[in-house]
Formats: sequence, structure tokens, C-alpha cells
Amino acid sequence: MKQSDIVDGRWSSALMGVDAWSDFDRMFQKHKGCGGCWCTYHLCTYPEFEGMTRDERREAHLEMIKAGLTTGVVCYLDDVPVGWCQFGPADIFRHTNRKRTYQKFDKDNPLKPDWRITCIFVDKNYRGRGLARKVLAEGIAAIKLQGGGVTEAFPFVIPDKKIPEYTGSVEMYQAEGFEEVTKLGKYIVLMRAVL
Repeated sequence: MKQSDIVDGRWSSALMGVDAWSDFDRMFQKHKGCGGCWCTYHLCTYPEFEGMTRDERREAHLEMIKAGLTTGVVCYLDDVPVGWCQFGPADIFRHTNRKRTYQKFDKDNPLKPDWRITCIFVDKNYRGRGLARKVLAEGIAAIKLQGGGVTEAFPFVIPDKKIPEYTGSVEMYQAEGFEEVTKLGKYIVLMRAVL
């Protein structure tokens, strides 16, 4: 558990595991599983993801956590779960590994990723306070504690959209030392940093 003071409360985080699941689950239940994804989209192939119901995705994520196959950090403000950053070893994110645009880039690039950050989430009641940046910083700190290395992120850049997607923004990652590498398709920017 890591703690620091922020303007309007006490900030802390916990590495995802069975013990933190209940807090993650409570937060995501409030948001209908974040559109029914339950943070499984990047962990599955697209047909697997589409073949599951919302409840099955929730159960699949829990089973992956129990097996140690996925991780992230749950973030708290005054002991209330308010944020989530999903990250993990690059090879667990099967959706990205199978994406044609990524495979084309990866084929010609000798530098392979160790980690990926795929999701930054803040509870709707706590948005507009700059907490997404703090959630990202907690994920980065956790990656560093686990040995660090080449870390990828995939923020969306959608013209005329002012609110960042669940991936975070290019500017958030740049502030943490990430650099733009290439575009993957129309909206996704591949960014990397050595943490």
C-alpha cells in the first residue's frame, strides 16, 4: 500500500489480487462493469470477448486474477475505491498481440515490450479532479517495483473529442516520459517508455 496526500483527501493504492477484488468489483458494479467489459477486452481474443456475457466477463477476470494472469492497481481516496489502472506483462494482452496493425509494427521492430498499460479508470463521482493522472502514476510505480522495462500504452486520439478514452491521453503519458512510436490504425497511438 502506497500513500500520499492530495488536496482533498488521502490517496492510496493496492496491487490487484484476490484481496483487492472486492473493491474493484464494487467500483465496477457501480459502472455496470464499465460497459460490461470488466477489463477483459485486451486479455481475450475478440471472438472470445464477444462470446461472453457481461457476467461471464466478470467471472473470467476474477479467475485470471486468482491464477495470477492479470494485474493492475486499485486506487483509493480516503479508503474509497475511486480508480483502476490495468497493466501487466505484454504477452497476456492477447487482443493486442493478434491485432494486424500491431503485428506489422512488431515484425520489423527489434525492441520487444515487457509491460503494457491498457486501462485507466476513475469513478464517475470523482472525475474532473486530475485523478486519472494519479491512477496512471500508481500503475507506473507498480511496474517499476516489479522490475520495470519497456512499457507500452495505447491512447486514442479522436478528433474533436475532448474527454480522453479509457486509455488515457497522449499528454498524460508524455508527462510520465512516454514517447510516441507510431499510429496503429486511425485513432490509436502506440507510446513507449523504459521504466
